[in-house]
Amino acid sequence: MHISWDEIQTLEALVRTGSIEAAGRELSLRHSSVSRRIAALEARLGTALFARGARLVPGPLTLRIAERAATMRGAAQDIEGFLGSERRGRERTVVVTTSDVLAPLLFRALAKARPAQAVEVLVSDDELELLPGQVDLALRPGQNPSGSLRGRRLGRLKVGVYRAKGGAPDWLQPSAELRAKASMRWWREVPGDSPGAVTCNSLLAMRDACCVGLGRAALPSFLAHGDARLQLERELDGGPPLWLLAPMARGVPKALRETQGAIFTALRSTEDAFAE
Repeated sequence: MHISWDEIQTLEALVRTGSIEAAGRELSLRHSSVSRRIAALEARLGTALFARGARLVPGPLTLRIAERAATMRGAAQDIEGFLGSERRGRERTVVVTTSDVLAPLLFRALAKARPAQAVEVLVSDDELELLPGQVDLALRPGQNPSGSLRGRRLGRLKVGVYRAKGGAPDWLQPSAELRAKASMRWWREVPGDSPGAVTCNSLLAMRDACCVGLGRAALPSFLAHGDARLQLERELDGGPPLWLLAPMARGVPKALRETQGAIFTALRSTEDAFAE
């Protein structure tokens, strides 16, 4: 037997307030709606819950139900208060996820945007699920976003061949896992048979190896921009489209929309980040 909280809540309010009118005012219900809920509960239980007369008189079973329902009402109010506090806290914080490679680009944009909201950055190579109220935005490479996401395309990442002044001419090699990434198609420009090469399993490590002269490297340009140790030899094709993504949701808070817009504008204007 299934009994809804609406019916139990109505019974508890009716016992506590003593009248259909008062219970209706508390629950924002019409008198007829209160009566229908009580009648439905009585039909489900197969017994009368109130003695009808000049006023409703609850029976012993009704009083026992109401006593237990009062505890449920307190718990429901506690949950409502908790959720309200959580919502207010979430409206003051925006959560953004990205990879360790793209994190420097995101941080540069945040420094420029100076959003009014606090920002929590979750750095992970796993694509965390975007959920309203939990993870608000994602900075990711890829093609058009899936149906559960809405996105704004920032542009195609600029990629180039970099080498330290006086550095070794050998190519720094990506690991097999790195070379296999669909979002890093520029590796096809990097010969895989360079003798004595250093192999790296992350772009950040490859950049650092390049900076100390261990070889030339194919890097997203934003990772090398402004580093006086590195020189651009030539630009490469194959940079992936980059997106600022958000979950598909209704009623997005104004503050979050404004923060998303500010981050997008700051990312798009980042010097030497995009080829288009």
